[in-house]
Amino acid sequence: MKNLVLLILLFNGLCSFGQNHPAKSKLLKSGHVKIDSIEVHVSVYEYGEIVTESYFEKSKTKLSVAYLKFDKSSYKISTRENSSMPEDFWRTNEFDFENGKTLNGKERFCFSGKMSGIFGKTNDEYGKYFSRTLNSKFVEIYVAELFEKIKNYR
Repeated sequence: MKNLVLLILLFNGLCSFGQNHPAKSKLLKSGHVKIDSIEVHVSVYEYGEIVTESYFEKSKTKLSVAYLKFDKSSYKISTRENSSMPEDFWRTNEFDFENGKTLNGKERFCFSGKMSGIFGKTNDEYGKYFSRTLNSKFVEIYVAELFEKIKNYR
């Protein structure tokens, strides 16, 4: 039951992902970190939530990553990358994160009700609207490395 509630809360959080946070979640610390050519804005919230916004200079893309703590060394990681299309269309990746390793990765394509013309396409067709650099395999490695760089940021 506890896992079901967490999944529902996580799904709800994905729908309103980005810089919007519940009023109940208090910002504890915020700042910038540079990792190679990647600018990362880090925000640490109470209850162990860490939210980052990574800007990749070379590909000119942004990736939002949320680390939601639910156990001493376990996190649920959610990422969001907006598409190059003008409409509200984005790609998410979800991972379990335990002891420095990502597990159970899932990639999803999400869109608002405005995107009626996109139904019936395959994942390969959806993928052309996103950065090829930020594919699921890269994101899986990146979120683990990013966590190692920011875990002591608190």
